[in-house]
Amino acid sequence: MVVDFMEVIRRSENGPFINERDFDIEVIFKTIRELVKKYGIKYDRKELITLDPEMADSAFNAGLELAEIAGMYCITTSRAIKFTKEELIYALRIAPKKLVIGYGRDQRIIYASEYGHLQRPFIWAGFSGAPLSEETYRQSIRSYIKEPLVDALGHGSLYIIDGVEVRSGSPLEIRATRQELMYLREALLREGRPGMPYVAAESSTSALGDLAAMNPDYITPGNFHFVPTLNELKVDYNQLTKTMAAFEYGVHNINLVDAIIGGYAGGPEGAAIVTIAAFILGLIVHRASISLCHPAHNKWVSTSPPESIWTENLVGQAFAHNSPIISIGDVWTSAGTGTKDILYEIAAITITKTLTGNHPHGVGATNGKFPHGSGLDARCMAEISHAVYKKGLTLEQGNEIVCELVSRYENKFENPDIGKPYHEVYDVETAQPKMWWLEIYQDFKDGIKKEFDLPM
Repeated sequence: MVVDFMEVIRRSENGPFINERDFDIEVIFKTIRELVKKYGIKYDRKELITLDPEMADSAFNAGLELAEIAGMYCITTSRAIKFTKEELIYALRIAPKKLVIGYGRDQRIIYASEYGHLQRPFIWAGFSGAPLSEETYRQSIRSYIKEPLVDALGHGSLYIIDGVEVRSGSPLEIRATRQELMYLREALLREGRPGMPYVAAESSTSALGDLAAMNPDYITPGNFHFVPTLNELKVDYNQLTKTMAAFEYGVHNINLVDAIIGGYAGGPEGAAIVTIAAFILGLIVHRASISLCHPAHNKWVSTSPPESIWTENLVGQAFAHNSPIISIGDVWTSAGTGTKDILYEIAAITITKTLTGNHPHGVGATNGKFPHGSGLDARCMAEISHAVYKKGLTLEQGNEIVCELVSRYENKFENPDIGKPYHEVYDVETAQPKMWWLEIYQDFKDGIKKEFDLPM
């Protein structure tokens, strides 16, 4: 029943040959369209948090069927890596249900969420997905580490080293990734949290940086890095190289899935199905300890549009109700730090994730386009998530709040308020928010408590 990694490699070289275009159209697009109809999965703007558990069951079964039909396509060899239904189900059965990570006073346990059992949230914070200069990286990372509700760190990438842009496949990916880890670990030590778990090696899109970082001086065993499932249900030798290097060295793999809403998967219904399939397949192909959900809107990218929120809600509930695995979800906003809009976006996404089984990970402000993020964004994410947990918010209550919050920003995606860069919202010496930004946040908190009876 167990498919070891060498068998994955064999199947990547000996599996059925198929042209990539045919895989996209004949396998992904057409199969998903049929599965959406077969299982009756339908997006509902008025029910962004699905209240019918049968819908979650249907989505799970559709995703499992897609995983069996499609497998994962290896771009490098033009082969489909296929698995039987029994192999897929067994992978779900033995998937980790909890991980003990970090050490010392910052050791934490991250759990898989079960349907009907609201888990204490695990807050994974940092300026996720953002390309940062060395100066901004070193300054801003402290603001996230200082937040007491933050359990683990993940802080974007260095896009420029000594004035030279880091390009994919360039030798600079080695330097950038190692430099990223040096700055990250230096900041953890400086802020008195050396045992905080982290995901890193984000400064390299190829396998070069990951390989260079697999060293105790950089990323230490027991921590995490990302191995993406390429769109849709694809992998290449770069990703397989990362996987092999990590599990032999002792680093956890996070299967990063960013299904495109409006791409080959179709609408939000198809994006949910393909994400579920990718999570299942990633347990075998990527040896994933954790799966990350990022349903990317084809026009807006962020995870705050209603279609994205509905998709991540359905994915979370599908696994929580049928076969719990440890999953986190990107909190990516169109607005930037220093604005009230970013707080509404964070709240809508975070409430959804907390109630439906995805621990929040973020905040990726301005969709990672600009260095306009700060630790206060993560504080908002953490305090919202803990407020939902402490109040014992129901799915019905959460849906009502989320639908209202979305209505306050959904007409602004065309021209979002991108806010301000880190040094304009924080004191860079003390790594503390400036008073005007704190006042905006306090006003937001007061409004959430008054309108929704959700004290933060």
